[in-house]
Amino acid sequence: MTAADPTPSSPQLSSADPADGPDDVRGTTAPAPGHDDAAPAPGHDDAAPASAHDDAPAHEDALHPGDPEAAGPFLTVGYVPGVMPGKWLGRWRQRRMRPVLRDELLTAAGWRQALDSGEVTACFVRLDWSPEDPDPDHLRTTHHAVHLYDELQVAVLSTDDVLGVLDSLTTAQLAEESTPQAHADIDDAAMAVELAAAGVGPVVLPMSVARLHARKDVTHRELTDAPTVPVFLVWPRGLDEDMEGAVQRFVGIVRGRKESSGRDDGAAPGQAASSGGEGRPSRAMKPAAAEKSQEKEPATRSGKAQSGGWAKAGASTKPGLRRKPGRKVKNSRSKKRR
Repeated sequence: MTAADPTPSSPQLSSADPADGPDDVRGTTAPAPGHDDAAPAPGHDDAAPASAHDDAPAHEDALHPGDPEAAGPFLTVGYVPGVMPGKWLGRWRQRRMRPVLRDELLTAAGWRQALDSGEVTACFVRLDWSPEDPDPDHLRTTHHAVHLYDELQVAVLSTDDVLGVLDSLTTAQLAEESTPQAHADIDDAAMAVELAAAGVGPVVLPMSVARLHARKDVTHRELTDAPTVPVFLVWPRGLDEDMEGAVQRFVGIVRGRKESSGRDDGAAPGQAASSGGEGRPSRAMKPAAAEKSQEKEPATRSGKAQSGGWAKAGASTKPGLRRKPGRKVKNSRSKKRR
């Protein structure tokens, strides 16, 4: 059979191929491997979508390595229970800074091991609470430690406790009127709060930890004479230059550095170019704007009526009732009477 000799089946296939998807094309050509008309099927124009469909997963996999969310390195920031670094993590991600930021919740007793093993790059820690916590000065010999803020200590009480009528407590009042629990470990704070709710006795905790384990059957009161608990951002010494720079930029965010400060050079390339392009020309234009304002000052400060100015507008020349030149004044006299 020659190509010039059409058969009833060939026009049906050519008319049905454009409407069918890539899977339909495979199902049409596969049952007739030995047919004479099956030879043109591989070269048919509609066979291209089938190959493109097969290559789609490979194309997506090829784009995946370029995705910054899927490829490292990462800036992993840990935090112990009670510390809430969400606003700082959100600012880093909102500004699309690099490297990609990850956060991880650590136990109060395991943050030091996580830093030393490289599980996290930096960590928000609470010092001077547990007897095992290192002294800040001694910690700075091997790590960088930036003091952020201090937490208050509170007494978690049952709602039925008589001390709940007071707005605040002292350690002496707490010891006289009740039997407090022993010094609680942060990792076991949930159990200590549950015991306080059951009436076993109050438990002293940092305020953030007390709020973390808040319940309807407990309340907390501030201990006015108890020492505060410091919170630090700690990261090890000896990081490579890129990671050390990333940590320094994160420290700047924690300390309140704004995006327009120009010191955060780790933003996404497109965003850095746009922000830098808008910021620098504005500084260069300031002298020109100052010159224009100086040129206009003699005209605006003079008390003489100018053409097209206040005299034509009908406004008074008093300082409180002046209008800009050229602006129409409606009902100025009626407003003045009111």
